[in-house]
Formats: sequence, structure tokens, C-alpha cells
Amino acid sequence: MSKQFPFQRVSHAAKWVLSGLILIGPVSAEELKDPELYKQELLAIEKRLDAKLKALDEKLERLEKLESATTTVTAPVAPDSATQVKTEEIKPVQAAEEKKSDKAESKSQDHFANVSYGKNGFEFRTDNDKFSLAIQNRIQVRYADPFDSDPRSVSDLERDESSFMIRRARTKLKGHAYWPWLQYYLQYDWSQPVLRDLSLTMDKFKWAKLWVGRGKVFYNDERVSSSGNQQFANRSIINDIFTVDRQQGAQIFGNLFPGSWHDISYYTGVFTGLGVGERSNDDDRMMYSGRLQWNALGGEMPFSQSDIEFHEKPALNFAFAAATNRSKCTAFETDSRSCRDLPGFSPGQDGQYRINQMLEEVRFKWQGFSVQHEMHWKEVVDTRKERSDPARKTNLMGGLVQAGYFPHYIFPIIPKNLELAGRYAFVDPNVNFNNDDLQQEASGIMTYFFNGHLNKVNFQVSHLTVGDKSNQRYWLQWDFSF
Repeated sequence: MSKQFPFQRVSHAAKWVLSGLILIGPVSAEELKDPELYKQELLAIEKRLDAKLKALDEKLERLEKLESATTTVTAPVAPDSATQVKTEEIKPVQAAEEKKSDKAESKSQDHFANVSYGKNGFEFRTDNDKFSLAIQNRIQVRYADPFDSDPRSVSDLERDESSFMIRRARTKLKGHAYWPWLQYYLQYDWSQPVLRDLSLTMDKFKWAKLWVGRGKVFYNDERVSSSGNQQFANRSIINDIFTVDRQQGAQIFGNLFPGSWHDISYYTGVFTGLGVGERSNDDDRMMYSGRLQWNALGGEMPFSQSDIEFHEKPALNFAFAAATNRSKCTAFETDSRSCRDLPGFSPGQDGQYRINQMLEEVRFKWQGFSVQHEMHWKEVVDTRKERSDPARKTNLMGGLVQAGYFPHYIFPIIPKNLELAGRYAFVDPNVNFNNDDLQQEASGIMTYFFNGHLNKVNFQVSHLTVGDKSNQRYWLQWDFSF
């Protein structure tokens, strides 16, 4: 049997021998003249010696453990010297690597993700930042009197359907996977119910981003801005008529020459053209859209209304957009049946209607003041009718202008988070006829922001007109996201 070398005994013996040599060594006459100085020097030497001996003890202890491990794994038949050296070299390295791996695995399990709460709700993020997930819920509760929807006929104005409702109830999931620039977004509406959004965005370059999936077409601000980021309790009467809404397809967009006088944002996309309610197209034609925006002052503004950010410097954006599509749809709505018919149009057959439309838009924000303007034109061509038929083409026009301000900045006695706003909107369903069917909206609203758009209360009064008939509508609403 092999015996272990007594490393600790050697260490203690060496310590005593060295200490004795120092104590009995020759003493100079100069040192005898100043015993105190001599004593201090001896103490300093002793401290240095203790430190060196401590280091020696640690090395000897590691060597002793190494010899013990080698002895344990050595077979009864003694290996040759070359094999013995190899065993002694590899075993400690393997043990160290295994210990390091176990430590890394333990850290990975115990500290996998960081959890926080922010503007996007509850946020989860891995330590290596490869994955993130934000979960946010939203509830919108509304009281409407005497009706809720926008009137399109005189009979709509005469309804009496006062009611409380859960107008919107949604869950949003967003984050990134594998790389911070590969972003995903999902939104589900529990009140309808319907999967509203499911998309991937490659956000690696500011000048060129790729979006694929189902979601809003980047066409006009009023529709692209979330219903939770609206200045009013709901969108204007022009929305249902002119929106291209949500579609399934791909979009490329970006910002060019940021910070210069020719700061430009662009958006272009191709889609199936039937909304989000159907998986396949009704013919071989696609929907195409494009938007060009000049960020004249203050850079590119996000799609969000009201100047809750309080722009210190003026921000001004001009935009033009266009879209074309051929399908059985003349209007869209985010629903399981998203392909809809405009009032006065019969349900379409596959590929029956050619839709061409354009938009002009202006947005401005400065020190709590905001203005927004949109003008829409839409042409509906019924391809099943003869070219000589006057009813083959229908032209529609509509527009809005709205403005809001936080009066606290003029009258400090008014709460800082209170905004007052007004809006005028109109829809002409057929410009070739007289204005007997003209639809108009004049609304005023008061909004108190508890936490920006994430938590606010609105009270809106609207004067709605169809032809020469009119009525008032009242909305009281609480929009809450968490």
C-alpha cells in the first residue's frame, strides 16, 4: 500500500526552523543600540514569513488532495510512469470543469429571468437578453346614450338603446426572441372574441424594417393609433367608411435622413385584401398600400394622439397615402367576418369590387397643444356592371379636423392632467348626388389622464347629423391598462 507524504508536518517544521534562524541569527551593534527598532523589524519579517508560509500551506494542501485523488483512482496493478502522469494531470482538470459547469447550471436555473413592471405591463427578460415577454391587459368600460354606433341613416338617429358595455377587453403579448431586433406582437380581444394581431417585425435597421403577419396597415393615423391612444372616446364617423383596417400580409417601412429638413418616413405593403377573417384570397389579386410622410419639424411622431408628452419644440408631420384592392369587400372591420359591405352596396362576389383610395394627413404637437387633420377620397368600381352604367363607379369623400389642449398651462388652477378637445368630421357617401345623405359629427370631450393613455376617463358629447336630421350622443368611458 502506498503511503501519503506528510506535507503538513513538513510545513510546520519549516516554519519553526525559519523562525529559529531569525531569532538566533547574528545581531549587529547598530541594532543593539536601538532595541525597539530591531523589534519592529523582526515583527515585519515575521509577518512576511507568515504570509509566505500560509501560501506554502495552501499549495501543499492542494498537492496532498491531488495525491489522494490519484491514489483512489489508481488500479491495484501499478501503471507505468507515463500513464500515472497523465492521470494526475487530467483528473483535477475534469473536476474543476464539472464544478464550473454545475455552478453555471445552478445560476441559469436560479437567475433565469428578471421580472419588472413598466409601460408595457409585466415584463420578463432573460439574463442574456435573448428573450423578453411583456404581458398587458386592457379594459374599456363605456356608457352610451341614446345609442353607441355611428348613425348612417335617419333611422339610426332615432334609436333609443342606452346601455353599459365592456367595449374592449384585450390581452397583449410583445417582446423579442433570440435577438433584440426580432420582435413579436400578439393581441387578443375577449369581448368579440377575435385574434386581432399576430406579427413578427425585423427591427434591425431604422431605415428598413420588415413586418409580416396580421395587423394594421400603416395607412392613416386615426386607424393605426391604438383605440387606447385616441384623443376621443372613439374614432370619428369617417373610420368605418375609409379604413383599410387590419390585413394579412407583409410591410416594409423605415425612417430616412433623420434630423434633416428632408426627414422622411415611408411605409409600403402587400396583403391578401380580405381583412383578418379569412385565410385565403378570393382571387389572384392582392391589396397594395403605401404611405409617405415628411417629418417637417421635430422628427417622426409615433401613432398616438394628444400631446401628453408635452413637446418642448414643435413637431409637424405631413403624410400622403394610397391603397388599391380588388375583392368582394367594400369595407373592413376587425372581426371573424372582417370583409364588410358599405351602406347601399350589395354583398360582393369574388373579385367584384375594385377599390382605389387616397389620403392626405397633417399632425402637429407643441407644448400641450395638438392638431390633426385627415382628408379621404375613395372610389368603388363594380366590375360586374357595364362601363357605360353610371352606377359602375361611386366616389366617396370624408375628412376630419380635431384639436386638443391642456389648459393648465394657461390657467394653473385647472388640473395638469385635464385635456379639452373638439372635433368635426364629415362623410359624403356619394359625391355625385346632392347632400341629402351627408353625415356629420361635431364632438367635444373632456379627458382626465391618471397615468397617460394607460389610465384615463372621458366624457364626450357629439352632435350627429344625417341629411337635415340630427341627434345628440353621450359617452362616459374609463380606459384602463395594466
